[in-house]
Amino acid sequence: MCVLWSFTYELDLHNMSLLLALELLPLLLALPRLSCASNSTHSSLDGQAEALLQWKTSLSDWSNDRLDSWTKGSNPCDWDGVACSNDVLHRGRDQGDAALVVSNISLVGFALVGTLDRLHFPNLPHLVYLDLSGNILQGSIPSSIGALAQLTHLDLSNNDLNGSIPTSLGNCTKLTTLALGSNQLNGLLPPEIRHCHHLSSLLLSDNLLTGEIPQELGYLTNLYHLDLSRNNLNGAIPTTFSDLTQLYRLKLSYNYLAGRVPSTAATLISLDHNMDLCGDSYDLKLCETPKLDMEHLNRKHSRMVLLAFFASFSFACLSIASILVVCRRKKCVKSKSKRKSGDILSIWNFDGKIAFEDITDATENFDEKYCIGIGGYGTVFRVELEGGVTFAVKLLHSMEEFRDEETFHAEIEVLTKIRHRCIVKLYGFCSHSQCKFLVYDLIERGSLSSILHEQELAKELDWSNRIAIVADVAQALSYLHHDCDDPIVHRDIKNSNILLNQDYKAYVSDFGMARKLKHGCSSWSTIFAGTCGYIAPELSSTMVLTEKCDVYSFGVVALEVVMGKHPGDLLLPFFCRTEQPGKFNDILDQRVAAPSTINEEKDVILVALVAFACLQVNPKARPTMQQVYQALTNRSRSAFMPRPLHEISLQDLHDYCVIIKNT
Repeated sequence: MCVLWSFTYELDLHNMSLLLALELLPLLLALPRLSCASNSTHSSLDGQAEALLQWKTSLSDWSNDRLDSWTKGSNPCDWDGVACSNDVLHRGRDQGDAALVVSNISLVGFALVGTLDRLHFPNLPHLVYLDLSGNILQGSIPSSIGALAQLTHLDLSNNDLNGSIPTSLGNCTKLTTLALGSNQLNGLLPPEIRHCHHLSSLLLSDNLLTGEIPQELGYLTNLYHLDLSRNNLNGAIPTTFSDLTQLYRLKLSYNYLAGRVPSTAATLISLDHNMDLCGDSYDLKLCETPKLDMEHLNRKHSRMVLLAFFASFSFACLSIASILVVCRRKKCVKSKSKRKSGDILSIWNFDGKIAFEDITDATENFDEKYCIGIGGYGTVFRVELEGGVTFAVKLLHSMEEFRDEETFHAEIEVLTKIRHRCIVKLYGFCSHSQCKFLVYDLIERGSLSSILHEQELAKELDWSNRIAIVADVAQALSYLHHDCDDPIVHRDIKNSNILLNQDYKAYVSDFGMARKLKHGCSSWSTIFAGTCGYIAPELSSTMVLTEKCDVYSFGVVALEVVMGKHPGDLLLPFFCRTEQPGKFNDILDQRVAAPSTINEEKDVILVALVAFACLQVNPKARPTMQQVYQALTNRSRSAFMPRPLHEISLQDLHDYCVIIKNT
């Protein structure tokens, strides 16, 4: 009896162990898989973190300070500007399994300085949202960005990116927003963007894009907002735009578009400042009926002559017909000759239809009531042509014929080869027997000089606008000195050659004295060019022209923006090597309210530091314009605030200006 019970107990215990083992078997089998999933997730994050850390090391030291949380060994999901997601399924896994990946990167306004070529996009295949707008990123957009197949939002606007838009963006088929505005992107708009069928916002304004708008953009039927304004686009607006039924906002202004405007569904449409658009709506002029071309006329005329020859008309009728033909030909030749003598020569995409008579008629033979400015080499007139197109026309003075001719051709040579959003646009020119003039984009507010000299206008020019003006001029000069094939020295930087639009954006103008330099070389100046009070001191003694001459003139202008007037005697200590007397606060323009925030105080102090650095008597001690622009765009650095504004003396600024060399 006892033996039987013992056997039964052992059998039950064995069965229970077997049942428990069977229940635990799935969990035991899952352990290796869970372990592998954990390792895979960790490995995936490590690879993405490494890609981001490699990019960080390629950025400037200042940029690295802004990314302090990006450290090796830490979880990238905890980094500033980085977010992760765990809803991306891996192939071969059950639907319940997912890996943690970097899906969002948003570093808006981090003042990052560097390029994108070290950011290895193929190592970030699960990126859905990428926003690097409002930084100082340079170089081109790498073609590897096409590896971001999951990307829905890409914003690289408000940087200094150049080169062409990569065709590989067409691989990002899930994109809904593509924003690349306010850069230096050039070349053609790639038709491969048509593959991004989900695009609702395509924002490419304020670049240097050229060529025609591709018809393929009309295939993006989900487009809601399309902005191609402020580029160099030409040709006709694609007829396929009529198929964009979801389009609400269309901006094509400030280009060189021509021809008939197709009807679109857009409610808000901007087409101003183009060359020759016409249509039945949008307040455009009506399109003219195409005239028969000369070849067709000649064929028609030949048939008439043949019919007349074989007809049974008398010799008298043939003679009359011949006389009529001769008269018509003479009239046609005379008309062509007259038109040829008056047309503006075509440059860039200027269509040459605006004739000499159109300009003179619009200004009533350059009547002084249309005058908006007078310079050393010409008078500027406001010209409004039929259709509401408005230009600024600079009529060259004719007192010194040879000098005028040299100035005229110098300005044309420079402005036809450069394009920058802070340099005034040249649309065309006219070399007529009666006069010579240049046709520019009209900058509405006029010169910085005229605004600073008007009490009420100067009050409206607050500190934020003044700081932006100085930065715009610095950017334009940095482009001329460092980004052109051959460096270009303006030679006449002063407040009257800086124009402001309605938004107080600055444009450098008047390139009549500009000169190209070979890279790394100086040039002997045979003419003492420039304006007294802005000329670099070395020009008066050595006549050696370098980019540092413009740097000095910029320093005078920057100080003038801060003071509201020319610095005058404040420049003497730089020459005499004596101390700068007085407080910085005392020289600020008293017509505008004092800086009200710490950031405004920092900005004003930084501009003064930059100006003092540019005014060094020794040209080698001055910074380059590239260094100046970088310093102004990195102006949040605390080192530029040595003491509160009201405590800083002018001598302090003189001593601290060496900081600019370390930027």
